[in-house]
Amino acid sequence: MKRDLSRTPYAWLQEASIAIDGRGVFCITLLMLASICSNVARAARIEHVVLISVDGLPGSVLQSLIANDVVGDYAGFAQLASGATTFNAHADWTHTTTLPNHISMLTGRPVSQPAGQATDVHHGYTSNTSPAPTDTIHNVGNPNVAYVESVYDVLYRSGVSSAMYTSKNKFAIFEQSYNAADGPQNPVHMNDLIGRYVFSASGSPLNASSMHSQFLSDIGVSHFQFSFVHYRDPDTAGHSFGWESAEWIDAVKRVDGYLRELLNIVESDPVLLDKTVLILTADHGGTGGTHVDATEPLNYTVPFFVWGAGVSPGTDLYAINATTRTDPAVTRPDYNSIGQPIRNSDSGNLALGLLGLEPVAGSTINVQQDLAISEPETLGEMIPCLAGPNIGTAPAGCLNVEFQQADLDGDGDVDLADFIWLPENPQP
Repeated sequence: MKRDLSRTPYAWLQEASIAIDGRGVFCITLLMLASICSNVARAARIEHVVLISVDGLPGSVLQSLIANDVVGDYAGFAQLASGATTFNAHADWTHTTTLPNHISMLTGRPVSQPAGQATDVHHGYTSNTSPAPTDTIHNVGNPNVAYVESVYDVLYRSGVSSAMYTSKNKFAIFEQSYNAADGPQNPVHMNDLIGRYVFSASGSPLNASSMHSQFLSDIGVSHFQFSFVHYRDPDTAGHSFGWESAEWIDAVKRVDGYLRELLNIVESDPVLLDKTVLILTADHGGTGGTHVDATEPLNYTVPFFVWGAGVSPGTDLYAINATTRTDPAVTRPDYNSIGQPIRNSDSGNLALGLLGLEPVAGSTINVQQDLAISEPETLGEMIPCLAGPNIGTAPAGCLNVEFQQADLDGDGDVDLADFIWLPENPQP
């Protein structure tokens, strides 16, 4: 949590020196803070990110299910929630439907034009039905944007392996928009931007089990650096039987089984172990038998979990992002509000930032890639982000998300004043 300073850290640095677990590799003079020497090794980079979307999952309902679980029905969700977490993230402000929100996740754009903002900010794709064969996000969405970039553009340009596993056939809009073999051509690359695209659904009512099995088989071999995985089960059960019905509860438990199987692979595969981050959110929630009312809290409030390599366990996402995000409590801030909530659409640029890649061109949501998922525990983690007073940008070798995390006193820069707030040092 950002510190509430009652004394300037410089005053404390005049009274105490800082040491790093006995190695003596970094030193600061007591009065002048002039002598810095470091041979601290950098923590290993995150090499794999899995972005998981659980269709139709209200944050508050999931929180209650986990809190009251006595037999382990939600152990997978609970493990992911043990990382950096909020149950009070928000979906898009105008739309709480599947395709518009998933496009926002992967493009970093709002669905509709926010009042007073430029006409080329939003992606404009509002349909939630299966696309016609010639439809793309570009020719059906915002007419003021000729081409809407996505995370897959950034991944392709960077040579990063990618995949998309979906359990609803209407997700074909992504393949038609970003893969050259299907639909109108990508004018920028003329190539398949999505490295592997899989749609599969099975059972009655339809569920994601066949898709999930294919994903587990593939990631264990291909070890994609970025994977997007969509689980339809709660949404399908909600529409068929009602949200929070016995059938809906069973669907959430089934997704928990998927998550436990994925976690088992991540924790046992040496290629993925300690190098992978899982991000879990939802496109929308639901109540009764629907989720279309964007002003209903059970529709727009969703979970946002980040778990894995480099994530501080037991972390409240709003607490460590107090300078860039505001917990909305029971309010519903629009895109012009001073205090923005964490949104499901923060996830795409977060994933790119964790992989050390630039944000999506044209995006506005988490475009600074400043959604922090941990705070540095040691001086060694902080050194690469040292920029100096009043320098608000990350230096070379420091990711934007790491720079935000290293700003422990919350003043917008990373300088010597932040070091005193490391857990390894005496606190004022």
